[in-house]
Amino acid sequence: MRATAQLMAKLEQNSRNVFNITKPAGYRCQVFHYHRKLSRLYLSLYKGQRNQPAVYILFSDVAYIEAPMSWLGAEFNIASKQGCVELMINLGLVGPAIRQFPDAYASITDYARLYTVNSPNSVIRIIASSGTLLQSIPSEIQ
Repeated sequence: MRATAQLMAKLEQNSRNVFNITKPAGYRCQVFHYHRKLSRLYLSLYKGQRNQPAVYILFSDVAYIEAPMSWLGAEFNIASKQGCVELMINLGLVGPAIRQFPDAYASITDYARLYTVNSPNSVIRIIASSGTLLQSIPSEIQ
């Protein structure tokens, strides 16, 4: 994949505004493309009322998406390890026996992060291994 510029999200649990977007409440996000074979989710971020995306976000190794096709707000946060594991248990992605082995959390949360957005009208939760802010997207998916 080629991009003109990329910024990996902060990886720490309980991180806020992981893509360092200035005034994230002034953006609207829209699902641009989901590549199911590669488990990649591309989002377009629009600043204000503009019709051209300001930036894009790529989520890799996506295990779960809970979001409408578009929403207001782009303050992406990473939830706690416990929050990520609890959602994965509730969804059936991992078994509840994991609770008996707290050290096993690290093996899961090293590769899975729960990204959330506090949107005024929607719940946005994405479990993915990483998120990357892109200035452009690959031409093959445009």
